[in-house]
Formats: sequence, structure tokens, C-alpha cells
Amino acid sequence: MYERILVPLDQSDLAERALPHAVEIARAFGSAIHLVSVVPIVDPVALKTTGQPADWEAQVERAREYMRGVRKRLIADGIEAEWDVCQGDVAEELLRYAEVQECCLVVICTHGRSGLGRWVYGSIADKLLRHATAPVLLVRAADA
Repeated sequence: MYERILVPLDQSDLAERALPHAVEIARAFGSAIHLVSVVPIVDPVALKTTGQPADWEAQVERAREYMRGVRKRLIADGIEAEWDVCQGDVAEELLRYAEVQECCLVVICTHGRSGLGRWVYGSIADKLLRHATAPVLLVRAADA
């Protein structure tokens, strides 16, 4: 039923809380887990105002190294896993990846924002829930 499970990761412990749920589903259905990290593209003008350099290659390489490590843990646990690092708008890239790879399920941890915080900052989980063609399992972030 769930041949390919998409698990978006942003290199945070919070995002990784979705992994145990994805692993249990993968075990039950013999699924492969597709780990995806998206390095957002930031407006160069905004970067000048913050004073932070845009070292895209370093960010992408950190994401790749992180994804290799997560995949290695899953493989050691007997789970088939693939990974990819994309660049762009996070929600749009995740939606595109899920469609192109024909993912049957998306498992993502919410980041616990609600109300004004969600409206101001947007919500990747919310965008996936509203626009993904596959079912989305939202893993609720633990209360701080």
C-alpha cells in the first residue's frame, strides 16, 4: 500500500521525530523511505541586510552529510532508504519530489506553531497537508 514514504528533514531533532513513525509503517508494508532535505534559497538582498554570507555549497554539503548519516542508521535498522537534497522553496520542492517519485505517504513532524506564528512564518506541514496528492501523516511536536 505504501511503497514509498517521504520524510522531509531539516537537520533538526524535532523533524526526526517523524522517523520512528515512518519506520514502523515501512516495516509493516515493506516500504522504502525517501529522506528529503531542502536548502531554501534566500534573497541575496536580504542576506546583505543580515550580514550573513550565502555559502550555498557549504549548506548543501552539510545537508548531504546529514542525510547520508540518517540513511546509514535506517539501513542498519533494516529499512530501505534513499535520500536527496533539493534547493528552493521548501514546500514546493517537497510537493514536487513527492509527485515525481510517486510517494504514497508523507510523514512529517509539525514544528508546533499555531495561530499568528503559523500565519506569519507559514507552515510547511500545513502546505503539504493542503496540496500533497498523497496522504500526509502529521506527527505532533511535543510541547516545549
